[in-house]
Amino acid sequence: MESKINWKHVSDTLLIPLYCRARETKADEPIIRDTKAVEIFEDIKTSIAGSEKPIHRKIVFDQYNHMLVVSLALRTRRFDRYVADFIKEFPEATIINLGCGLDSRFERLDNGRLTWYDLDLPEVIGIKKHYFSETDRYHFLPASATDLEWICRLKKPENDHVMILAEGLFMYLEEQQTKKLILALRDQFPGGELVFEITAKFWVKRMNSRYFKWKFGRQLGYNKEAMFTFGFKDHLEVEAIGEGIKFLGEWSYFDDRHPKM
Repeated sequence: MESKINWKHVSDTLLIPLYCRARETKADEPIIRDTKAVEIFEDIKTSIAGSEKPIHRKIVFDQYNHMLVVSLALRTRRFDRYVADFIKEFPEATIINLGCGLDSRFERLDNGRLTWYDLDLPEVIGIKKHYFSETDRYHFLPASATDLEWICRLKKPENDHVMILAEGLFMYLEEQQTKKLILALRDQFPGGELVFEITAKFWVKRMNSRYFKWKFGRQLGYNKEAMFTFGFKDHLEVEAIGEGIKFLGEWSYFDDRHPKM
C-alpha cells in the first residue's frame, strides 16, 4: 500500500509507539504481536525515507535503543491484559480508548460482543481511517480528550461496564485538564474503570530541566510537543481528585521482570 498521507507533519507521539510495536513484533520472542502496526509502519517508512527530521531518520535507520522499544511493548501488553480481563468478566462492555493514535487494540481483543470507541484529534482519526474501518461496534470519535463535549456525543452505554483507557496521554496534559477530565469521566460513567499511564511528579520535573530536554532531543529526536508536563505524586493524590474515585492498583515496566529489560 502506498501512503497518501504527509507523514512529515505527523506528531512524534503518534509515530514512536507505532514504530516500537512494529519493531517488537518482528523481534525474536516478541513481547507483543501487532501485525497491523507492521503494515502501517512499512507504509510510513516509504513516505519518510528522504526526510531530514531527526525522529524520521532514527525510525528509518532503526536507531532507537531497544529499551524504549521493550518498555512500550510491555506497556502495550499490560493495557491489553487489563482490557482482556475486563471483557472476560463483562463480555458486552464498552471500551473507550482516549488518545488512541494508530493503535489496533480493538482488532487484537475484539470478542464479537463489546462496543469500542477510539478517540483522538480529528487529524489523527483522519489518518486512522486510512487503515481501519468502523463497524456497528467499533467507532471513531474525532475530538480532543480535553474537549468534554465528546462525552455528550457518546451513545450512552447499555450497561455500567465501561473501561476507559488513557495510554500515553495524561503526561502530556496540564494538571487541571487531567483532573477535570477524570471528574467528567467519573460523573458520566459511575462504576466505570479508568486505566491510565502517568509519570511520577518528581520525574516530570527532572525531564523538563535543560539537560533532559537536550538529552531527549538528541537521543530520541523529540521536540517540545513530546515533553511531559504533568505527573501524580502518588495514588493518594489520584483519590483526592474527587469523591467516589477509588485507586485499584498500579504497575510499572519493571514489575514483569521481563528478560529483555
